[in-house]
Amino acid sequence: MKKIKMLVCFLLAVVWIINPLTFAYSQQASSQKFVYIKPQFENVMFWPNGWISYLQGGKWGILSSSGNVLLNPQFDKIEPIVYDGPAIMGIEDKFYKDIFIVWQNGKVGFLDNNAKILVKPELDSFEVLNPWLDVYVCKKDSKYGFLNLDKKAYVSPQFDKMYFVVVFSYNSNAKYPNPHVKCTLPNESSNEYCLYALDLKDGTWPNSYLEYILVSKDGKCGAVDTNGNVFVDLKYNSFEEALSDSKFTEALQDMLANESKSAPSSTKNEIEKTSSSYILCEIVNNKYYLVFEKYTNKGVTRTKSKEAYENVKYVKVNKLMAVCKNKKWGIVDINGNYVVKPQFDDIKEFSEGFIAFKQNGKWGFMDKNFKIVIKPQFDKAENFSEGYAAVKKSGLWGYINSSGKLVIKPQYTSAGAFFAQMAAVATNDYIGLIDTKGSFVVKFSAKNSQYSFVDSETYRFRYTPDSVINSGSYELYKYTFNFPKFGYVVIDKKSKKVGLVLRGQGK
Repeated sequence: MKKIKMLVCFLLAVVWIINPLTFAYSQQASSQKFVYIKPQFENVMFWPNGWISYLQGGKWGILSSSGNVLLNPQFDKIEPIVYDGPAIMGIEDKFYKDIFIVWQNGKVGFLDNNAKILVKPELDSFEVLNPWLDVYVCKKDSKYGFLNLDKKAYVSPQFDKMYFVVVFSYNSNAKYPNPHVKCTLPNESSNEYCLYALDLKDGTWPNSYLEYILVSKDGKCGAVDTNGNVFVDLKYNSFEEALSDSKFTEALQDMLANESKSAPSSTKNEIEKTSSSYILCEIVNNKYYLVFEKYTNKGVTRTKSKEAYENVKYVKVNKLMAVCKNKKWGIVDINGNYVVKPQFDDIKEFSEGFIAFKQNGKWGFMDKNFKIVIKPQFDKAENFSEGYAAVKKSGLWGYINSSGKLVIKPQYTSAGAFFAQMAAVATNDYIGLIDTKGSFVVKFSAKNSQYSFVDSETYRFRYTPDSVINSGSYELYKYTFNFPKFGYVVIDKKSKKVGLVLRGQGK
């Protein structure tokens, strides 16, 4: 009996010790579909691959989208790999979605999409990203190496010098300051080429690179391919000698042969231009005019409406415009015709196939064909989101479904749109997040509440962490890709800490 009591006491002690630690990190919300992590982070960032990086104690770690810890806090910074293509050269941006840069104590490394460290943060710097070879050159202790971003092949810094190899038509009057050789191919005596050793940071047009890199080590020169395999033995005394190796001549022949095979025919090269139209607006003397732009093969036509309006707003961006005439709202299409004549007190934008409108002091909804499908009956109404729309009746907010049925009865003093199957609401007693059945997922006392809720999409755009404010790469990244609906960030306004409420099971 004593042994049983001692065992029970021991287990209780263990639970007592472990429970606060578990709660401090991740607490299961009231619904099994959600995970609540109480405010304890300095910041969070969201990624399109489902990661959530979190800042705790001045270091960044990584969580899964359901709140599981993938990497404990250890990095000073986590950045995406982005090539910002110079628009002046007509070169597009390039994104490497499955590799990330991590910084730790002033050193740099690489992380893959599985949160596995590809290269420990021990590199001194990154020198240059070559998007045509998918090679990121790095440096450590004055030695050069690189990571093949496509194949994940890492060549540790070991070379004294590195050059990319590009091909030009040879010009006998030109001055080539870097190592170079003239190359005349067999059976092509009239065509002379220059194999040129390009400095790492010198840019050039795409499609002129050979997929080999000139390297020198211990006073000897040669070349490797983009996977790090030796292409030309490191046995030459100069880069010119290495470029004169017959293997480079063969590589140039192969490149030219492949180009001729893949050259598009005149019919394939033609770009079929499709016409497109846009509806915009201009303000002149406090009056609003619609502007219709049409892009065709013959050019751009721009037509301004003769009719002036008291106000305008987009119903469907570039395609439909709501216009206010004599204090009544209607809708004009891309051709300037009314699809809905001015008759409403107010109109909102399209959302999930519905348009909320106000008529005779009440709100209802039209469908995509501008047919009234939910008659005006609400004091206020918000747009549909995830199949639900917040509506106000008799001073309280509830939610309707797409059929107009009240699925969550009016009971809230404020109600937000559904996001990740949750909505931020408030009652006289609580503020928090509810699920689609109206049950609180997490809640706090409404009296002098120190908490607020921001959905992950809004947080991503409006609460950029200081560590990436000056990062053009992250700005391009976050505006380019579709991100999952993770859930909500819980902000503790007193401690300035943030937590998370996420969908899915977590630990």
